[in-house]
Amino acid sequence: MSCCRGSHCKQLLPPGATVSCAELRTHIMDRENTGGLWDSLKKAAFVIGSGLFFLIGFRNSVTWHLQRFWGASGDFWQTQWTKLHQALGGNEPALFFIGTMLVPTLSFWLLNALLMLVDTTGKPNFITRYRIQPDKNNPVDPVRLRQAVKRVLFNQVCLSGPVVVLTYMVMKWRGDPCGPELPTFHLVLLELAVCGLLEEILFYYTHRLVHHPSLYKSIHKIHHEWTAPVGVVALYAHPVEHVVRTVTLTDLW
Repeated sequence: MSCCRGSHCKQLLPPGATVSCAELRTHIMDRENTGGLWDSLKKAAFVIGSGLFFLIGFRNSVTWHLQRFWGASGDFWQTQWTKLHQALGGNEPALFFIGTMLVPTLSFWLLNALLMLVDTTGKPNFITRYRIQPDKNNPVDPVRLRQAVKRVLFNQVCLSGPVVVLTYMVMKWRGDPCGPELPTFHLVLLELAVCGLLEEILFYYTHRLVHHPSLYKSIHKIHHEWTAPVGVVALYAHPVEHVVRTVTLTDLW
């Protein structure tokens, strides 16, 4: 068995210690992983702490300005919601489906239709010049793009749809998810802050989880098939990953 006794090894090990190269590599990797996690936690704490400090310090001024905007436009949004609510006869499942499935899906494909046009034709130039990897997918392989579109459509229709139905059932059990009255301004701010923070934390740690060797090869590797990604592959993932990370974590909050 070969051992590591060089000057670099002596800096990493106690005096007089001798280990195999494999053991040393494991030791280094463990130390790097621990350091990376600690660095991530420190950065997250700094960002979140700074944001909270800012909100606390300027909450009176910020709240005053936002309430003026909300108060000026509150009647408008409530009127539009009332019209939609009445047009659908107060059909809560339909309202829930439109808001959580139809609108996000249409927005996704309308925006990505433009991006796919750019990726396949290279035009217009005012968009292509902002490519991060200009030497790759220029133009994109149409066969690979069609495969990606098929997988994304499958994930959205066959997986997201049923999860949205289950989410509605849970929210209906909790209360009235699509009542005739819009939520208050303060409740909207609270839900945006809490849900956004929780979603980011859970998404981050589940991402680290699927990079574990036992999960990466069988599940997460599909998402990384596109080393130079395009817009539509944001939802290009294994069905299990799509349900657990992309849909469930978002709908849960």
